[in-house]
Amino acid sequence: MKLSIICFTEAGARLGVKLLKEFLKNGQPCEVHGSEGLCKSFPGGDLMIPVSTSLSEWTKEQFLQKEGIVFIGAAGIAVRAIAPFLRSKAEDPAVVVMDDMGRFSISLLSGHLGGANELAERLAGMVGGQAVITTATDIHGSFAVDLFAKEQGLVITELKKVKMISSAILKGENVGFYCDFPVSGKLPTGLVPGKVWGTNLWITIKDESQEDFLMESLKLVPRLLVLGIGCRKGVPVETIERIIDQVFKEWNLSPEGLAACASIDIKKEEEGICRFAAAKGIPFYTFSAAVLEETEGEFSSSSFVKQVTGVDNVCERAALACVKELGGGKLLVKKQAADGVTAAVAVKDWVLDMQAYPLDPIGGK
Repeated sequence: MKLSIICFTEAGARLGVKLLKEFLKNGQPCEVHGSEGLCKSFPGGDLMIPVSTSLSEWTKEQFLQKEGIVFIGAAGIAVRAIAPFLRSKAEDPAVVVMDDMGRFSISLLSGHLGGANELAERLAGMVGGQAVITTATDIHGSFAVDLFAKEQGLVITELKKVKMISSAILKGENVGFYCDFPVSGKLPTGLVPGKVWGTNLWITIKDESQEDFLMESLKLVPRLLVLGIGCRKGVPVETIERIIDQVFKEWNLSPEGLAACASIDIKKEEEGICRFAAAKGIPFYTFSAAVLEETEGEFSSSSFVKQVTGVDNVCERAALACVKELGGGKLLVKKQAADGVTAAVAVKDWVLDMQAYPLDPIGGK
């Protein structure tokens, strides 16, 4: 987490520098900001970055660049500063407010997805203070689906449905639990497997279901899909995107489940594939013809492809080689070809590891 701390008093600046040293000692990227006068007001102030803009401009810049922001000062200052820049739970950085004596660390924004609750606890631990956490699921020691999704690396497809799950859990209502993968460990209190309730949770890589109750559920998608891809030289990214969308729709795969793409190394600078991977925010792995040739499995074979690349199949072999490098898996979709693009999809092996729930309520009550 990239952090920025801003201070408004000399006591706050001293606290900020103390925190800075702790973070840097632990390899945590961190900056401390304050007015130019504040930076010159005490020994150690030279470790701070002078702020020459307004607090509003500073906050706007940090919202775009940082994953966590700490205001050492009044909560009201922080609230007014961040208000114009709030976007969504999925995008906003963690925001924590501390008093300049370090007595309290208040999780103000993005407690779960942004990590503000965890950051507040960490800050309090550094200075012997008290973390102030107000999210209901934490206070009551209940299952928090957004935090669970973050910890498990699951994509929340509809954020508005998070509230639906949390509300049901807090009311003591049961929530149906459906997972298309093996589950290890005890389910949290309130989650009931294999039974339909008014509110349901579905963990899947499928895009749709014929069951209406699943389509109305909160869907969490694990990033398990690896796309193996080949193409003619110069195929535009728009064509690649269209073909891959068609493949995913035909095989009922959720686009959110895409974790990586892979090809042969002679395609490592293929513009269309590189742009596709960048747009999806996924890594692009490439393998030599020799490595692909050694990959075991049953593959479609093309003498023409072998003549050009040195291996009889690129997309299937690349998908499987990549998924095995990432921990193991199997080929899910064999070679699909259209408009100069070939694609195959592999799925990583995965077991949902459930931690014991419910948690102890904060304060142990």
